[in-house]
Amino acid sequence: MNRFEVKYLVATRAVPDLVTEFAPYTQPDPHGGGPFGYPVYSIYWDTPDFRFFWEKVEGLKYRRKLRFRRYGTGDVYVEVKQREDRTLHKRRLRLSAERAAALFGDDGRGVDWEEAAGDPVATEVALLIERLRLRPRMAVTYRRRALFGRFDPELRITFDGRIQCDPAHADVTRPFRVGRYVLDPRATVLEVKYDHRAPRWLTKAACRHGLKIVRMSKYCSAVDKCYFGGQLT
Repeated sequence: MNRFEVKYLVATRAVPDLVTEFAPYTQPDPHGGGPFGYPVYSIYWDTPDFRFFWEKVEGLKYRRKLRFRRYGTGDVYVEVKQREDRTLHKRRLRLSAERAAALFGDDGRGVDWEEAAGDPVATEVALLIERLRLRPRMAVTYRRRALFGRFDPELRITFDGRIQCDPAHADVTRPFRVGRYVLDPRATVLEVKYDHRAPRWLTKAACRHGLKIVRMSKYCSAVDKCYFGGQLT
């Protein structure tokens, strides 16, 4: 899938009012988990010297990222995110948490090449892991409240709050319970994904509330917070 993605920082206390304001143009994610959303747990893989982190910090227009993402206690989405400026390309594979760990060596046994060869995404992930010596480097969890466009089914709006991280518990089969806050919990990340252009009603709302686009990566902010004192992002 090829997508555009923009992010804003909003006050957490303002989220209910924004959801209400967006209601005529959106509908809640049917798996949204009620007014407080649902938990998201992600494991980010990187090289021993944090190559993917530094590519983001240095502002490279073309970069990739490997992420294992789990929604609640469901399956894992193994995702290769490739960004060219503000355009996002994403390829993903859905597996059980245990199978994902076994297939890509997160259980310590190395990549299962025989199994990976049967799927192009699995093969790409396996090659990335082997060639770049990728390992799980950071775990990030948060609560997500999601909306879909009522008239534009490709539009997706999410509010991600209580973003926490832990580099020591990067196990997709066992999400950590309490970590270090990546952002002050009084702040929430508002993220908008769309295929062609953002709807006019949404850009007008952003202007009306004085929202400014931020170039934020949860993974990079977590690495910066844990290893570099929050000075780089």
